[in-house]
Amino acid sequence: MRPPSRIDVSERRFFGLTFRQLAILASAAVLALACLVGLKTWPFWLRIVLVLAWAAVGLIWAFWQSQGQTLEQRLLDVLVFHRRTRYLLHRAVRDQGQARAAWPTAEAKPATQPRKVPQTAVVGWSPALLWITANAIGISLLFGLTFWLSQGGAHQLRLIWHGL
Repeated sequence: MRPPSRIDVSERRFFGLTFRQLAILASAAVLALACLVGLKTWPFWLRIVLVLAWAAVGLIWAFWQSQGQTLEQRLLDVLVFHRRTRYLLHRAVRDQGQARAAWPTAEAKPATQPRKVPQTAVVGWSPALLWITANAIGISLLFGLTFWLSQGGAHQLRLIWHGL
């Protein structure tokens, strides 16, 4: 007996949620908790607003679908659409004289022009999953470093520097 060949691994469930939804909700929860606990110098009402904003972003990102596509798929479709170099137009505007046929007379024969060799299209570079992941990790590290510096890390670095 062979296993079924049409299994979609992305539809596996854990407590009724896909692993994608769990990862998004866990990330949003960690960011909301970091805003609530890490920003103690900010007013409490502002921290609650940030927590609610992160919760809303996490819920929308995890559960929103339009025409059967998740938010990432829709954004990728928009980026691919705007990145393409050729736009096909239905009933494109023509020049006025383009539709007329001009028959050459027997007296004037046009000189044969050398035929142009079609050039192959050069495909531009497209980001791979590893590149996108590395950029996401780098941006996260920069955000974390900026957050740490703004919460007193700059003072700690200054004390360490003067101690040398």
